Amino acid sequence: MSHEKRANYIVKKLKSELDLTDAQSASLEKIKDEVLAKRKELKIGGHFVPKEFVEEIRADKLNVDKWNKLGEEKEKKMAAFRVFFTKKATEFHAILTPEQRGKLADLILKFQSKFDKADED
Repeated sequence: MSHEKRANYIVKKLKSELDLTDAQSASLEKIKDEVLAKRKELKIGGHFVPKEFVEEIRADKLNVDKWNKLGEEKEKKMAAFRVFFTKKATEFHAILTPEQRGKLADLILKFQSKFDKADED
């Protein structure tokens, strides 16, 4: 699933599960659009192994320095995105009622439990 489709799914789920008001829904849509724009701006891809790494595998010998440089560049982008995302999460948190925050926490725990069960297998 693309990042856009995943984001749209999450927003739709949050709107319904948290019973967001129209104003809250509009704020959440704006936050979603800003987060997706930031991902695009930072060129954060969804590939598990970036193309540059795969091209290195084709070479006769792996260039460790290049792999490390590529990894460091990716880490910098992810750190910048984390800072931005945290700011947006704070904005979203601020518009929720205490009851909605509790529901959100419960949804996250429910979602995580699916992965916890998968890890046990």
